[in-house]
Amino acid sequence: MNLMTKTSKIYSLLDSGEGQRLEKFGNNILLRPDNICLWHSSGLIKSEKIKLLAQAVYFKQWELNSNLINPWHFEFEINRLNLQIKLALRLGPSKNIGVFPEQQANWVWIAEKLKNKPKAKILNLFGYTGGASLIAAASGAEVCHVDASKAVITWARENQNLSGLSHAPIRWIEDDCLSFMRREIKRGVKYDAIIMDPPAFGRDPKGNTFSFQEQIHDLLKAARNLLSDEPIFLLVNGYAMGYPAEVLGNLVREYFSEKMTCGELQIEQEIKQENLIHKNSAYVLSCGVYVHVEFDS
Repeated sequence: MNLMTKTSKIYSLLDSGEGQRLEKFGNNILLRPDNICLWHSSGLIKSEKIKLLAQAVYFKQWELNSNLINPWHFEFEINRLNLQIKLALRLGPSKNIGVFPEQQANWVWIAEKLKNKPKAKILNLFGYTGGASLIAAASGAEVCHVDASKAVITWARENQNLSGLSHAPIRWIEDDCLSFMRREIKRGVKYDAIIMDPPAFGRDPKGNTFSFQEQIHDLLKAARNLLSDEPIFLLVNGYAMGYPAEVLGNLVREYFSEKMTCGELQIEQEIKQENLIHKNSAYVLSCGVYVHVEFDS
């Protein structure tokens, strides 16, 4: 089952194609590369107007076209659950700005799974700037957030304060995720739910490398050993893997036999494409794959 992020007041994919995506985060419009966008754009990306429309364009580095306030805020809320978090977005040395907008669908799922589970213990691995951790904390969970980057841990703690969750029980751990998991197993620590978003390949500040192909089995095995006797869920994301969702699903099935759902994380484009076959059709951008394992249903 694919999970779709659609246009909202906080985010929209305005146009895509020509190896780029044009996005609106709040009031700021950004143009940045995405090599999966092999199709022709609606024309907006290629037009001269883009130089006036976008506040910032990424080409090897960010180029500002107006007085963009940097950082600015991304406010995500789930009204029916009375939850809200706020993330600081900023332009840095890479094209990433502090949020992966397709993860909004996962955040809603996490909140739904935790709404009747007060004080659940959550482990968030490769947690980046903390979106999933903050949703879990806002839902009443105790969270352990792990990432190898000191910079993103600092960023995530900033987001905790922005979200009004400064007193929430969140442990911020700067460490290699697999090494941390193995130590937790030796200590006999258990978690009720685990979230992991491993990259295809990465290198931490100490020079240690991570390879999805080489380490995914160890991560899943460790996750199995870290779950409590009454677990709630496991969420595994795959970004830039080049694999279909069922490949990730098959990997997870080697270690978990419970109810499982897998699919793509997608974003629906706001501007319709005027191509020759399907006039005014909406393009969909595939941004990664996910697996949800549910233990309590």
